[in-house]
Amino acid sequence: MARAKSRGLYPARVAYMLIIPSLAMYLFFSLWPVAYSVYIAFTDANNYNIASEPRIRELQAQLASITGYLQGNRELVLEQTYRADAYLGEVSGYLVELKRMIEHSTPETFPVVELMQLRSRCDDALTRAARIVTSNTTFLYYYENLGDALSRAVALIDGGVWGDIDRIVGFKLAISADDLSQLRSSTVPKIDRALAMLEQARSMLKQVESDYDLFVRAATRGLEEEIDRISLHVVGLQNFKTLSSDSRFPNSIFKTLLFVLTSVPLKVTVGVMLAFLFSSELIYGRKVMRALLLIPWALPVLLSVTTWRMFMAPQMGPLWAFLQSLGLDFNIYNKEWDAFLAYNIVEMWLAYPFIMTVTMAAISSVPRELLESATVDGASAWQRFKEIMLPLTARPILFASILTAGASLQAFMVPLLINNGGPTKEVQFLWFARTTAGVNEMMVLFGYNRAYLDQQYGLSAAAYLVVVAILFLYALVWYFLIYKRTTPGGA
Repeated sequence: MARAKSRGLYPARVAYMLIIPSLAMYLFFSLWPVAYSVYIAFTDANNYNIASEPRIRELQAQLASITGYLQGNRELVLEQTYRADAYLGEVSGYLVELKRMIEHSTPETFPVVELMQLRSRCDDALTRAARIVTSNTTFLYYYENLGDALSRAVALIDGGVWGDIDRIVGFKLAISADDLSQLRSSTVPKIDRALAMLEQARSMLKQVESDYDLFVRAATRGLEEEIDRISLHVVGLQNFKTLSSDSRFPNSIFKTLLFVLTSVPLKVTVGVMLAFLFSSELIYGRKVMRALLLIPWALPVLLSVTTWRMFMAPQMGPLWAFLQSLGLDFNIYNKEWDAFLAYNIVEMWLAYPFIMTVTMAAISSVPRELLESATVDGASAWQRFKEIMLPLTARPILFASILTAGASLQAFMVPLLINNGGPTKEVQFLWFARTTAGVNEMMVLFGYNRAYLDQQYGLSAAAYLVVVAILFLYALVWYFLIYKRTTPGGA
């Protein structure tokens, strides 16, 4: 009875109601970012088209509105187009009349009053035509370069033709032969250019009149091009081709692997030596000293790396000044291998506490009876270390070495904070094309710079996929060649 009552209080469906949604949410928030990142690697994602959906929807609505308006108001737009063409025809006629007036008049017969009336009629017709073209009821300014062509014509007529007349004629009631000569040499060529521009604009208006559907497509082409520009496109393997198009990414892979080969032995050697040294009972105050040696592990990475950078900085760092006194020119900003050496030193500083802690834990697990028996049998300290301590601690040390090698493969904060993978020079790696890049840029830093400096998110995601592939290969090598061989009962 008690058991049946207990089942009634805690029915299985309640457990399923709690577990299944929680599991679904966990899988979604775990797998969705990974899946989206993989997808981005095969797109042209950049700062313009990443998360641009709201703007795209806005432009699509605008495109639909303009297309619907132009299709539904065909007769109105065509009527306005005819009127604009007629007004520009009047302007051309007035300019031809002005040109004839200047070329065939004499100082005595030049009609100044008629000129002012001609100008008024020309400006009125030009204003009416411009108002129609730039109106939101016709959208003619979207067609080809109609708006620009008309704007240039208006500017030339107002500032060039009438500007010359204002400067030369002004408020004179009569003009001299010299004034007329200036009008012929300066104003007439501008009238000819204005007539050509007006003819170009009228030709576009006639195209609208003859092919209205073409006008609708042309009027909306700018919006379609903008939508395409800010839309995300799948580009296949193009990002991976770009990664191999020059030496920058291959060089970053090479420098990362080289960093693993140099930093891991350094970290392991220093950590193991300190562990064995401060595990000896001959060291007075070893517990306090071991605690102090763990400080780099407790400090924030940002603080540690920044401190080291200031310590080694040219012109101001104490280490730089000391090396200068020895005649050594050490520069982490301008010299490739000086910076690479600095990476290794800082990486060792950050990682040796982990190696030391793992090694000391392994040393503490070595049976004291073995060491005492070896001492009684006459084994030296070196023999005890070589034959007993090292074999019994080798497996934990190997495990710590594998973990710290994985960390070195993902080196990021150290090169970023020291000099952002610099110095920046021309890079030529094997057969890849020469390019300018940070010569010490690691793989992860390369992806970061492509995303946050160049804002090429697709290229950055592709680079990180390659990084993940390299880390996966490293994990396979570790599992099959090291783990299974060192595990009791393994192959």
